[in-house]
Amino acid sequence: MRRFIGMLAALLVVGGAVLLWYPRATAPHVQSAYEAAAMLEQDVLEGGDGVLFRSEEIDPDEVYRALEARYPYAFALHAITRPDQTTELRVEVSRQARQEQAREYAAVLAADAVSEDMTAEQKLRALHDALVRLCEYDVDTASDQTPDGASAPFAADGALLDHKAVCAGYGRAFGMLCEAAGLQTVYVASEDMNHGWNAVRLDGQTYYIDCTFDDPVPDRGSYVSDQYFMLTAEELSQTHVWNEGFYERLLDSMEKEKSKNE
Repeated sequence: MRRFIGMLAALLVVGGAVLLWYPRATAPHVQSAYEAAAMLEQDVLEGGDGVLFRSEEIDPDEVYRALEARYPYAFALHAITRPDQTTELRVEVSRQARQEQAREYAAVLAADAVSEDMTAEQKLRALHDALVRLCEYDVDTASDQTPDGASAPFAADGALLDHKAVCAGYGRAFGMLCEAAGLQTVYVASEDMNHGWNAVRLDGQTYYIDCTFDDPVPDRGSYVSDQYFMLTAEELSQTHVWNEGFYERLLDSMEKEKSKNE
């Protein structure tokens, strides 16, 4: 009897260890923050409740930056690290219904602005101009000492539905417009500048588009500048500071992902 109890205890210990490490064993391997961001974006689209990763394979801050660049919604990323050396990442979208409404409006606006016979650059210019004419820079929010970064001016719904936004709203709205037109762009965030804009890759070359800087303050109605439209990294670096390597690697990963899915 004593031997049986000892064997049962041993089995319970082994079984407990298996249960503890099972989530880690089944967690997907990821090579980069870009890959993890793609998985999280898919999880959101499918209505999932988070993705479990091996803790040593991800940096939640980097994953956030990568997801922010490719996903046009304003969101929060929640991270829970567990004893089994796994980390669960879950995306919480702010005002999801309203941001989806903005995405629907972006599709309508893009359809009005572009045509099939346009080149990719012509489409980008048409969408850039449409957004600048539609939206006014939100000076009050920009001057707020304690802004709520999840509020509408920082998201596409501020730019597209309220017609008022700061740089993050312009960048995310432009991303939605480009997505609707079948163009792949990323949102570039610079902590050094507290500013954001977009990047696109055409024919192997990366170009940058800053809709915010092309919208004069105070607003001048239909006037649109093109000073910050389709600049190379060398040209943009005269006025902007950002982690160029991070976004180049992100664009590389998105191109590979696109080719794989075609």
